[in-house]
Amino acid sequence: MGDMGEVFREGRLHSIMKRAANREQSAQILKRAEVAFQTKNNGAHLIVAHEGKTVDFYPGTGAWKDRTGAEGRGVFKLLKHLGVGRE
Repeated sequence: MGDMGEVFREGRLHSIMKRAANREQSAQILKRAEVAFQTKNNGAHLIVAHEGKTVDFYPGTGAWKDRTGAEGRGVFKLLKHLGVGRE
């Protein structure tokens, strides 16, 4: 039974580290694409503004939602939604 707890803890740690890496990488991708954003909650929430569109982006999970209702997942799909070419 102790082995299952250890497996769970390792999986949780991996998930935490992956979300942290996603937050850093997504912010860098947006910067390279020259897309403006405000950082909230230590990078857990980004408010992205580009050519009249405003999007709430959660880079840890990749989830985003346009303030008009469009939504999706992934920084590259977000860039496509904003009309910014992929790197």
